[in-house]
Order: sequence, then structure tokens, then C-alpha cells
Amino acid sequence: MNTVDSLIGAYRSHVLGRPLPLPVSVDFTPGPREIGVQVGAGPKLGPCLARLLLWTYTLADVTAQWWHTPSNNLHVTVHGRTAGGARMRVYSSGPFTDCLGLVRLDLGEKEGVSLDELYTLTALLREAPSDSDREAA
Repeated sequence: MNTVDSLIGAYRSHVLGRPLPLPVSVDFTPGPREIGVQVGAGPKLGPCLARLLLWTYTLADVTAQWWHTPSNNLHVTVHGRTAGGARMRVYSSGPFTDCLGLVRLDLGEKEGVSLDELYTLTALLREAPSDSDREAA
């Protein structure tokens, strides 16, 4: 079995029976033997982070990083391993303005972040008033 076939098998084993959000894209990189999963960028950061967190809770040995991109998005990448040991990179992004000042990164700056911090940001964004609520006030 070649490396790509092995990675495809590892991906299938990982998602089988798990109610995970559908990815926007999946890529298999033979060199570092890594599975990449984009869980979707979107017009709102909160739902993007929620989908990302659902994926990350299925992984072990997790590390994460966020980045204030030149296009003014918050891009979050999580690295971890499946139960079978396959390396996985899961990522998503959304508008940096949706952070509501809760993430302090200069344009172009990257920083390590914990899953607890990602979860807290996601929860705070869910509780924040929507644009329509602010307009009505």
C-alpha cells in the first residue's frame, strides 16, 4: 500500500461513525504523511471556530496556532493525531473583526493558542449580540 492510500484509509477510519461537520477540502500530503482538513471559512468567525473545535476534540496531542492574516481574517490551524496515529492538520478562518477585540494580534502576527482559549472565544462570540441586535438597540 502506498502512502496516499494509507492516509486515505486513516482518514476514513477517523471519520467513520463520528458526526463531524463536512469539510470544505481534504488533502493528503505524502512527504510529512499528513492529512489536511479545511472545515470551512465563512462570513462569521463563531460558526467556523465551532466546526473546527468539533474536529479537534477527536484528536490527541493537539497544538494550535492563530494568525491575523494580511486579508484581515483570523486563521486557526490545529495539529494533532488520530487514534490510529495519523498526523492531521485541521484549519478554518473568519473575519478578524468578529473577534470583537478579544484576540490581540497585529496584522500578520501568529501565536500559539490552547483549545481552552479557542473554546472560550467561540462561546463568547456565540453570546455576543448580533449585528441586527446592535442595530435595533
